Amino acid sequence: MVKIEESHSVGERMFGVLPRRFTMTALFIICYFLIHLNFQYNFWLTEDRDIFGKYEVAGELFEEAEIAKDVYFTKATWMIALVLLMVIGMPFRSAIAYSFMLYSLELMVLFPIRTYTILNLLLAVGLVIEDIIDRAKAAKAKRLAGEELSL
Repeated sequence: MVKIEESHSVGERMFGVLPRRFTMTALFIICYFLIHLNFQYNFWLTEDRDIFGKYEVAGELFEEAEIAKDVYFTKATWMIALVLLMVIGMPFRSAIAYSFMLYSLELMVLFPIRTYTILNLLLAVGLVIEDIIDRAKAAKAKRLAGEELSL
């Protein structure tokens, strides 16, 4: 018979992978999902074709193509950084935090400062701070476990 610890949440008992606390990574995933769900809805089910409006308002078709080029650049460098960080051994959550920080900084440099760019930067800062705190806690726990073994 499998014993389930009382401290585990319903989600952990059912799926075994859900976090016990609401994390910045969970917020990131929810935001990313909702933003892209909204994008797909507006693009395919409405007449709204201003797919780059959250980045910058384009006046002409040429300006829209320039915005699209910069958007592609930021998304591509984000994904390349994410993959490279994982290849060198960084855990997924940490890789998301630092690669998303790169993406957010690129948005701030390449596009006008708007609500979208500020919210991305704030989320990226939150992800990085959470990662630093989690890594410090893990290092402390590992150090304490090593001290207990040596006793």
